[in-house]
Amino acid sequence: MKQITFIDTETGLKTNKIYDIGAIKVTGSVFHSNNILRLHDFIKDTDFICGHNILEHDLQYLSEQIDLSKYTFIDTLFLSPLLFPAKPYHSLLKDDKLQTEELNNPLNDAIKAKDLFFDELAKFQQTDNILKQIFYYLLNNKQQFSGFFQYLDYEK
Repeated sequence: MKQITFIDTETGLKTNKIYDIGAIKVTGSVFHSNNILRLHDFIKDTDFICGHNILEHDLQYLSEQIDLSKYTFIDTLFLSPLLFPAKPYHSLLKDDKLQTEELNNPLNDAIKAKDLFFDELAKFQQTDNILKQIFYYLLNNKQQFSGFFQYLDYEK
């Protein structure tokens, strides 16, 4: 069985420092800390790392501190408009924040990314086979989508 871990980071915009990290595995194991070495230990048995905007945000900070070269990445941000085109807004809902200036909770966001990923997975599986093939032929070699197709072992 393929192991997947969902990750989110809270970073300082000016300092580029990671203040907090949240991660959850499909098994329900959770990680919530700013200790990057403990995160590395937490994800060691993972095949896929998934997050919402992980390619253009979280990996930028994480890869500076730990080797992530063995993992395949899935970004729910790019899948969302593809699979839910009628939805006008594709950011994660921050319904756990009471004030806008409050810091995000990366564990909550990792859980939301997990839920979104499985919604995207279900939507793709319900999609017409011809449309699936079109998506695959157009997007399978793009970093933003290749991990999703690899997770599914989709090759048609």
